[in-house]
Amino acid sequence: MAEVNFMETGRLEAFYDAIIAIIVTVLVLELPQPATASLASIWALKTSYFAYLISFLVCANLWQYHHLIYNHVNRINKNIIWQNILLMFVFSLIPYLTIFVANHPNDFIPQALYGLDFIIVDIILYFMAQSLLKVNKENEDYLKNALNVKEALYIPFVIFIIGFIIAILGYPIAISICCLITIVRSIHSSLKS
Repeated sequence: MAEVNFMETGRLEAFYDAIIAIIVTVLVLELPQPATASLASIWALKTSYFAYLISFLVCANLWQYHHLIYNHVNRINKNIIWQNILLMFVFSLIPYLTIFVANHPNDFIPQALYGLDFIIVDIILYFMAQSLLKVNKENEDYLKNALNVKEALYIPFVIFIIGFIIAILGYPIAISICCLITIVRSIHSSLKS
């Protein structure tokens, strides 16, 4: 039988923190400046600010979720490391997709790609949760609660599907609105526990 090498989580957590910090920095640096120093010019950029708000909340929520889970994870393996690398790869597209959505708020393709990124992140988190449960049996009760599949994957997935259906019917920004709903819901859930 092959020997399984377990590792501590410190370096992975530091990597994760650095990537999230870079993503948030890029998000804010990509915000356009108003054409003039007037409220009308600021208001003209409302879609950029809305997209930034959603993306910032996603970053904060994912960081907090990761932090809460890894406080109760004693070890990881190569599988979990690569799942996190894949997660960061997909998640690192957020600044690009945020600008794409801000520049084309009423177009289906940018909105769909933005929503699809969220769905892929949720799917990766699901598989990562399963891997974490396998190698951290001593904290299984806490992790099962924290990694609640219904709360973390099924409900957001259903909300995203509703957003996609509304978008296909002619209201593409529904995807961004559904992304915001899932983030606010997730933040609310984490504040309750």
